[in-house]
Amino acid sequence: MTERPTLLPGEIAHQNFEVGYIALSYAVSYIGSVTTLELLNRRTGNRGWYNWSLLVGSAISMGSIAIWGMHFIGNRAIILDYGVESHQLIYNSSFTALSFFLPIVVLLSAYMFIGTNEDVSIVRVSVGGTAAGLAVVLMHYLGQFGVSNYTSVYKIPFVIGSVIIAILASNVALVVFFVSRSRWAGTWWKRIGCSFVLAGAVSGMHWLATVGTSYRLRSAALPKSTLDRKQTVVVVVTLCVFTCTCLLAYAIVLGARARQMVTKIRKVTLSAVMFDPDGRLMISTSGSLPTEVITDTLNSLLDQEFSKEHPVFLWFYRVSRSWSGVKDIVSVMQQHLRHIDVKKLGTEEQSELNLIFREMLCVAAKKLSEQLRQPLECIGALHDDILHTSSNSRSRVNTPIGPSDVERLRKVSAGKGQTLFVYREVTREEAARLQSHGYRFTSVKIATDVVARSLQVQREVLTEHLKNMRDASQIESILEPGIHIGGFACRANIDGGFDVLVQKLQPNLIPSVQLPIPALTDELKQVMQLLHGMTLGNALRVLEMKQNSTSGIDRSYLEEVRSAVRALTKAYPDNFWQDAIFSSIPVTMPCRSGNVEVDHATAQMFVFRTIVPIHQRELSDGIRMAPFDFFTAQQRAFSTSRDHEVFARQIHTEFSGLSERYLRTPKPSIIPRRLRALFWSSGRPTTAEKTLVENPFANIMISQAVDVHSAKTSMEIHELDTLRTTGAAIVVREVEEPTWAEDYFHLLMSKPRSP
Repeated sequence: MTERPTLLPGEIAHQNFEVGYIALSYAVSYIGSVTTLELLNRRTGNRGWYNWSLLVGSAISMGSIAIWGMHFIGNRAIILDYGVESHQLIYNSSFTALSFFLPIVVLLSAYMFIGTNEDVSIVRVSVGGTAAGLAVVLMHYLGQFGVSNYTSVYKIPFVIGSVIIAILASNVALVVFFVSRSRWAGTWWKRIGCSFVLAGAVSGMHWLATVGTSYRLRSAALPKSTLDRKQTVVVVVTLCVFTCTCLLAYAIVLGARARQMVTKIRKVTLSAVMFDPDGRLMISTSGSLPTEVITDTLNSLLDQEFSKEHPVFLWFYRVSRSWSGVKDIVSVMQQHLRHIDVKKLGTEEQSELNLIFREMLCVAAKKLSEQLRQPLECIGALHDDILHTSSNSRSRVNTPIGPSDVERLRKVSAGKGQTLFVYREVTREEAARLQSHGYRFTSVKIATDVVARSLQVQREVLTEHLKNMRDASQIESILEPGIHIGGFACRANIDGGFDVLVQKLQPNLIPSVQLPIPALTDELKQVMQLLHGMTLGNALRVLEMKQNSTSGIDRSYLEEVRSAVRALTKAYPDNFWQDAIFSSIPVTMPCRSGNVEVDHATAQMFVFRTIVPIHQRELSDGIRMAPFDFFTAQQRAFSTSRDHEVFARQIHTEFSGLSERYLRTPKPSIIPRRLRALFWSSGRPTTAEKTLVENPFANIMISQAVDVHSAKTSMEIHELDTLRTTGAAIVVREVEEPTWAEDYFHLLMSKPRSP
């Protein structure tokens, strides 16, 4: 006998709830919410498939799992008519599908409107949060409309309350999330907290609305296309399992990246520092700078402390300001390094080790450019200082380094490393492209804390490095065209070598002032010749005497020169300037070209030279001492310097042998050797001819000095490596002329009291 239904059409069904499904519905909503916020946290811009995939994924996870899945799991907890199976909720397939896609579309629009700017707009986030809350409400009531066997009866106060809860909680969750994200304070536990609130918005709205909803039974005839509650549970659980699997894989990848970064900072690494036009710093979504390992075997490569005085650092400093000189031969360097046995590096000659280290630097730079998806020449210039990283960020790295510490810094030991930086300012178009590849630009103040943690260094140390790089990236530190008067001063270094006096804010320039005279005139030459060989103190007295006894245009020149010399002494009021010797021979220096041709933009400087007493340590605020070798390299690295061309040819000449030995590997032939000898013995090129074809730098013979764009260079003739040819071919290495600083240094050391 068939049991008669207890509920008739048109009657309100009795309802109660299963607690287990209520808890499960909240768990489903939480899984979708935490996935959504994690995907939104990884977004870096509005362009590129990377960001679009994250945007679409976040909308799908929130709409399909956190809202749609929660709704139908929650409705599974509703027990109608005392559990009679035929009187439980059944859904229309069409409306169920529509309720799945509609919130996704609404949320996609909301997240697009919020954007990814680091400067959070509360208005935009609030509008987006309101839209997200309305998406929850829309999905709920559209899903309710899809119930096939019941008509939903709503209580208005509960409807209003559910809408308020959905909008308010969504706004709170998203505002807290995006504000924390913009300040790089959105750690995992904060995202978990925001996910609880966001899931509470969905669940709170659903259950308040559910309590205020009654169900009136319709006709017993049901549509053919329906889904029972068991089928909906299977679909939702499948989506949740898939999401949990993706989150677990994502957590494993993040953990691996974090461990990789800890390993990197214990080695010698190269990091890219990119600023956008607004001064914001580029970092990855994990809060680190793009970084590549150079080597972890620095002990075996170098015979002295790796600092900015090291020949390899000076070489790389110049290369980074003229990448065109090496970009075509980096592949050769990579081939060469593949043939190197790292374990036997200690047995090689030091010159060979320096060459290997230079190759490692260039290869790391190439890998860094590939990581950024930028050409090699766009990764920037090398920063003039090295950051010593440590596994203990609280170590006192600011303490002065004593003699006993020098040996400690010469080695990269466990837990310590060195980081070199390349830096530049990118255009807005480049910044947008980098954001599309998964990088974020945020304020330096906020980014410093995050990057300092990733490098495990003190915040103050990193702040100073970033400030210097930011200043250097905005405008090149170079003289303006015109006439200058400067002071060239050197001091012996107690650790060996010499230091040169430079401007603190522009360390590639000596202290100087510019005359308000555009070009060197005959009258100005007369004034300068009058002061030739005088000390600075005597020069001021002579200028004052001559100014009182001279009239006309000569007097104006005397006044300008006297004012410039006095300005120099006022800007840097150090005692040693009074004994500085003046030279009337002007030095032509690189200068800013502006809108004129480089050949017509010149800067000429008249110099007072002196030696700073070794015991004098206190200097004026605007000056400091810098290693002389590094200062000399800086004089060749200006953007307008013609030494770049000579330097590029030197690099190609030096590495040309590697090109033949490691890049041009002969392909195996399927023709036997004897047959090849029979057919091609008469027309086969000689070894020297083959070398010339394969290596265009091999057989260059020059017997005299060559004028390269008016920059004289002497030539040193070297025999060609016997591994590359058996003939008497020779190669030529161009030797750069000494810089003005080297000339003045030798003059200062040999005849300190003569002009």
